[in-house]
Amino acid sequence: MSNEVYLIGEIRTNNFSDKDLFEKIRSLWGKTNDYTIENDMKYGIYHQYVSNYRGDYTLSIATEIPVSNEKLIIPDHDYEVFDCLQDEHSIGETWKKIWRLEDEKKLNRDYSLDFEKYYPDGKVEIHIAIK
Repeated sequence: MSNEVYLIGEIRTNNFSDKDLFEKIRSLWGKTNDYTIENDMKYGIYHQYVSNYRGDYTLSIATEIPVSNEKLIIPDHDYEVFDCLQDEHSIGETWKKIWRLEDEKKLNRDYSLDFEKYYPDGKVEIHIAIK
């Protein structure tokens, strides 16, 4: 079953060529403080990929609480799920692992829509769309 979430904000960026990447991401996540969503799921949604993980993409932040009229649909898809903790280091290391697995041809990414699901207890799941 697909999941409908409500958009808080989004940016267009690149992991390797955007010198303001971390500042943009921090600022985007900061927008969640404008809403009372501490005890709800938050999502980091990666979509509108130009190519692979080295190309441009859109990062959207969303929640299940109707905070805006703009909705995003997280489609039914086959996802490989990676668990990590809700801290910059753990999330960053997990993304490096995902990229390494892809480079080693052990992860066949679809590049349709990937997402991070943030649970209120600090757990994070990174869902990678696979072919």
